[in-house]
Amino acid sequence: MVKHGKVKGSERRPLSGARVIGRTNPRAMVDVSIKVRRKRKLPELQTRPRVAMTRQALAAKYGASAKDIAKVVKVFGSYSLKKVSANAATRTVQLRGTVAELEAAFHTKLFNYAHEDGPYRGRVGAVHVPAAVQRVVEAVFGLDDRRVARRRWKQARSKNRLAKNAILATWYTSGRLAAHYNFPAGDGHGQTVGLLEFGGGYFSSDLKKFCKFVGVAAPKVIPLSVDGTSTSKRDGDEAEVMLDVEVVAGVCPRATIVVYFAQWTEQGWIEALDTVMQDKKNDPSVLSVSWGNAEDTDIWTDQAIVQINEILKEAAYLAITVCVAAGDDGSSDAVTDGLAHVDFPGSSPYVLSVGGTTIPIRGNTGPDIVWKEGDGLRSHKGGSTGGGVSAVIPRPEWQKSVTVNSVNPGTIVGRCVPDVAANADWNVSPYLLVVDAEPQPNGGTSAASPLWAALIARINAKRAADKRIGYLTPVLYQRSDQGNSRTVGALGCTDVISGDNTTDKIGGYSAGPGYDAASGWGTPNGKKLLMALPR
Repeated sequence: MVKHGKVKGSERRPLSGARVIGRTNPRAMVDVSIKVRRKRKLPELQTRPRVAMTRQALAAKYGASAKDIAKVVKVFGSYSLKKVSANAATRTVQLRGTVAELEAAFHTKLFNYAHEDGPYRGRVGAVHVPAAVQRVVEAVFGLDDRRVARRRWKQARSKNRLAKNAILATWYTSGRLAAHYNFPAGDGHGQTVGLLEFGGGYFSSDLKKFCKFVGVAAPKVIPLSVDGTSTSKRDGDEAEVMLDVEVVAGVCPRATIVVYFAQWTEQGWIEALDTVMQDKKNDPSVLSVSWGNAEDTDIWTDQAIVQINEILKEAAYLAITVCVAAGDDGSSDAVTDGLAHVDFPGSSPYVLSVGGTTIPIRGNTGPDIVWKEGDGLRSHKGGSTGGGVSAVIPRPEWQKSVTVNSVNPGTIVGRCVPDVAANADWNVSPYLLVVDAEPQPNGGTSAASPLWAALIARINAKRAADKRIGYLTPVLYQRSDQGNSRTVGALGCTDVISGDNTTDKIGGYSAGPGYDAASGWGTPNGKKLLMALPR
């Protein structure tokens, strides 16, 4: 018998509340994605790179070797697994085989499960690979297809019959919010904004109606399926997609918006992010992600967190800013164990984590307050900003001056989130959304994230083509080089000093002067941020 070894971080256990239906059909065909080691380690980043790398240089120096890829294909070929594709730049080998062949190759058993979030194919324990490739293979995705992408939006109210003038008087367009947050003038001309989606679909008729409603031109939108996922599904998640698109469209009507659709599995996340990194044709300068899930539960495997962070680090080297929603269920992140949790990939050190605020009075020029409605939980018809201290991601060097401690006992000194915030309230200061041909009020950090992405697109439009912002996050924590002793985050944001996001028994996080784990550095002051950024 061929000796096998465990793939580090691949351990799985059933979702809480899942029920085994039976063994997966051994003759069913399944595709798996294998992540292969790099030729050399991609160096850690303590700040934004002074010069962006090209995709070609990144692949040549830090991609996988042809020798390693050939070895993986050969070894797994002995188990009758067929190569579907191989990509040295993304370090990925995709293989196809029957369930029986995959179980033999990876020394695991696959079962069908029933769960309230939907049925899934799963496994228990670690994935094992032949010893000949154990040092080469870093991760295996696709055997388990549980849903790991949780949408951030609240179900919009249906069939709202307010007149147009009443809607514009009480709801916020993203263009009005751009004025509220002092965005620099512009329309996003020449910029490409990427959006990551794991359900729903894009509908041009809704966008046209939205743009006509708010009085802007409709931007160019390119729906792009990463893995065969539908780009036009009406499954309830289309509100998430259209919210992302319309928030950007209202601020950057002359930008190009590329909407990347993928399956909601770990494999889908990996393939979607890899596609963005390798998209030479569209070359987005900023990516917004309104999906995620608690980092330290039965959802993410350690191997997925490691590999997603590796891809997001590539984004930092490529000068792609990645904005990620911090979550809509406060400090618990909808986990019911009484402890505080943060959302991944919002807790990645390579993303700009975006929290939520409320504009308490329309037309108010004072600071926002932390967004928290009701008890802060969407399951109780409330909602609140995510934020806290990671239990998985160590605190980055550039965040060492942050003194926020986790409310959980015995945890690591982890990455603090969010980094920044913006309006997310779907009752007091809701966003205007057109979905399924109807105007709807909506919000959440799902709206705050693309709003920040639109701001970054406007700022990039004012900088030289080779000087786009890129890896913004560590810059916010550094002293400005404009002759001021304050940090870029303090100079470029309006401090939020009141409110909290507590939704768990152990306690959450409150806003206060300076950086905090409920609102980050605060809400954007776009023109001041533009001036505070390194030139």
